[in-house]
Amino acid sequence: MKGQILDFSIQNGGGLINGEDGKRYPFKSEEWKEQNIPTRGMNVDFDINGDGQAIGIYKALNSSSSNNVVNAFNTVAQSRNENGQLSLFALFLETLSKRYAQFSGRASKREFWGYTLFRIIADFSIFIVAIIMSEISRSLGDIFFLLYYLFALAVIIPSLSVVIRRLHDIGKSGWWFLIILIPIIGPIWLIVLMCQPSFNGDNQWGSMPEN
Repeated sequence: MKGQILDFSIQNGGGLINGEDGKRYPFKSEEWKEQNIPTRGMNVDFDINGDGQAIGIYKALNSSSSNNVVNAFNTVAQSRNENGQLSLFALFLETLSKRYAQFSGRASKREFWGYTLFRIIADFSIFIVAIIMSEISRSLGDIFFLLYYLFALAVIIPSLSVVIRRLHDIGKSGWWFLIILIPIIGPIWLIVLMCQPSFNGDNQWGSMPEN
């Protein structure tokens, strides 16, 4: 039967497959017959034993390179630390994808600073590469500077949305973002607000973030 990996944990010694028949089949780690670790979203072929468990699991032969890219992205995007929290890089990817234009709800201090850290790293990296490429070839430099400006434009919306949700998380309206317009004091004030701990418990913007 064909299916797709829903979950796998080395610690738990197994995982779960969503079969093409719509049923879910648990499996033990020793039934995974490939060298690489199974990841969420990976297409697989497997058999089923009398107890309804998946056995003899192999990666599907028709898995395309595009699926492999998606699987790799999902693995990184769902990576967690020892406390079970999404990694800072995973939070960055989640903000850029699932929460790209999500202005409702709340964002933890960890989510905001994780996103901000890797956005700055990405900004700086693309800019440095553009400078290096412009020394090699003007046309290459122009291409990378264009990528830099496109990236800068692309992150405006998620950058604004995560700030708004961070304000919600500390119990303040998103309109507080406008304090950034106050010369000198405004940006500093906003940074201080971004460093505040989450409002303990639920508030009018939703439940307390897990991450």
